[in-house]
Amino acid sequence: MTPEEFRDRLDAHGADLSAWSPAQRAAAEHLLAAEPAARAWLLRARQFDNLIERAMKAGSTSQDVSGDRVLAALARPLPPQRRSLLSWAWPAALLDVDLAPARLRIAVLGGVACAGIVLGLFGPDLTDVGRTGPATAEMNLAAVFEAEPLTGVRP
Repeated sequence: MTPEEFRDRLDAHGADLSAWSPAQRAAAEHLLAAEPAARAWLLRARQFDNLIERAMKAGSTSQDVSGDRVLAALARPLPPQRRSLLSWAWPAALLDVDLAPARLRIAVLGGVACAGIVLGLFGPDLTDVGRTGPATAEMNLAAVFEAEPLTGVRP
C-alpha cells in the first residue's frame, strides 16, 4: 500500500482499522510500521474522529437547552410597554385604520395637487398679450357666465 492509498483509505473508512477489510488492514499495519508519516496521519484521523464523536454527543444537548430557553422566553407575557409622548396626538380610531390599499390613491392625489400648484404659479399666462388690466379679467369672467351658444342655457 502506498502512502497516498493509505490517506485515501483513512478519508473513506476512518481511523478505526478494525472496520477495514483484512487485506487492507494488513497492508496498512505494514505501512504504519515502516512510515512515521503514516502514523502521524492515523493520529490526526483519530483525533478528528474523536472530535466528531464528541460534537455529536454534546451538540444535541446544547441545542435542546438553547431551544428550551427560547421557548420559555416566548411563553412569558410581554412586559408593560412605555407610552410614547406622541401617542396622545393620534386618536385610537385613526390608529386602527388600514391605509395600505389607499396609499397609491393618496400619493396620486398629492402629486396632482402639487402639479396644480406648480402650474398655477409658474404655468403659461393665457391672457392676451396686447391687452392688460381689468378688461382682460372681465372678458374671462364674461366667457364663464355667458350663455351656451347652441342651446342658450345659462349657468
